[in-house]
Amino acid sequence: MHAATVAIRGVPVSQASAFSTRSRRVAVVVCVAKKSAQTGGDESVVFTSPALKATPSLSEVGLESKKASTAKQPSQNINIIPIGRWPDGIPPAMGGHFMPSGELAPLSKSKGPGEDIAPLYFTYPGNETDTDVIIHENAFSASNGLADIVAEASAKAIAQKGSFTIALSGGSLVKSLSALVGRDDVDFSKWFVLFSDERVVSLTSPDSNYKAAAEEFLSKVPVPSSQILKIKEGLTAEQAAEHYAGQMLDLNSTVLPRTDDSMPILDMVLLGVGPDGHVASLFPNSAATAATHGWVLPVTNSPKPPSERITLTMPVINAARNVVVCALGEGKAEVVQRALEVQSLPGALPVQLVRPQDSMHWILDKASAASLRVDAWEEKKKFPRNTF
Repeated sequence: MHAATVAIRGVPVSQASAFSTRSRRVAVVVCVAKKSAQTGGDESVVFTSPALKATPSLSEVGLESKKASTAKQPSQNINIIPIGRWPDGIPPAMGGHFMPSGELAPLSKSKGPGEDIAPLYFTYPGNETDTDVIIHENAFSASNGLADIVAEASAKAIAQKGSFTIALSGGSLVKSLSALVGRDDVDFSKWFVLFSDERVVSLTSPDSNYKAAAEEFLSKVPVPSSQILKIKEGLTAEQAAEHYAGQMLDLNSTVLPRTDDSMPILDMVLLGVGPDGHVASLFPNSAATAATHGWVLPVTNSPKPPSERITLTMPVINAARNVVVCALGEGKAEVVQRALEVQSLPGALPVQLVRPQDSMHWILDKASAASLRVDAWEEKKKFPRNTF
């Protein structure tokens, strides 16, 4: 474990405290704004039922008399129901009958447990990432804090390679970028804007992430239109994903360098997090989330409408230099607590699979951080499997 260093960049504060956890270095900053504006042989199934009129004999339940003398007597509430197997194996199709409710039972063509199922493998990345968990007083303070982090990353990237690549997410996150509008320390002409995910809809649709970003942020800053990578309209999800990856490939290696395994290195990825822990359009226990190759993938069965989307893959997100997860408001408190304090099975909480190359920031407010027990993160008995 490395000691955490707390640095508060450009956010007016009256108090700050730092805590560190094991494996990854984590700095927790509490920011308080001074001022704010806002089944088959016979088998048996045993279950507990209401009290029976007669108690089954020991022979009925198959117990040997020798063992019965020492074994615990069975409860009077144990009912044993024999279940036989299909003589010819599992039928090719089941269902299609009328249920007591009058509804037609769905038709199942399952070939049996584990048949015709492609297993998904999820693995936590092995790299160690410096992570700051920054808790702001309110959304206004959080917006300013996010702006400072983005501005600093922008200036650093432009100084190093003459451009800044940033991937935006949809939802309320783009509203938090409003504090960047009007800043004279950000050279927006050098920005290249991508989207971590997008819905396969028209660019003028209310469901479009591009439309939301344009209205809330991009229309208010001088980013050249030719440097904003948008989804191509009128394509299927598969075609749109391939086309979007093509746009990324068209960016020269100075703007978008590659890793040794040919993944693009974005300067920054901004992510929101859903109540189920999804990021971009990488949902829990999904094939897209488990993908280990490719830049952009189609999603055709999103549990959240619209069902058809495209998304950056987790390897692309983790190849980024910096990732910011922004989660504000009371509605995010549960997932924030689960993500930061409960080690889930890989794939169950996609946000826990995010491990960028250089740094990661969590931008929270007091409402979204309300369920965290930051002061106990160092206690091994309380957090034996700390996320970090």
